[in-house]
Amino acid sequence: MIFSVVALAVIGLGNSNISIGDGKTPRPQTTVEYPIRFGDAPMARAPQPRPTVSYPIRWER
Repeated sequence: MIFSVVALAVIGLGNSNISIGDGKTPRPQTTVEYPIRFGDAPMARAPQPRPTVSYPIRWER
């Protein structure tokens, strides 16, 4: 049964008609510039991390 499943997969994948192309297809080019800026918008600062607990956690046990 395993042999028949493998054979069926080989036959199914071997008969696919996917064309590779002629190699002259142009590749997509990016049109975006990084970093993205929005005109006169002020630069936003990243929020500072805050502790998630209000009690000290002992690391040494």
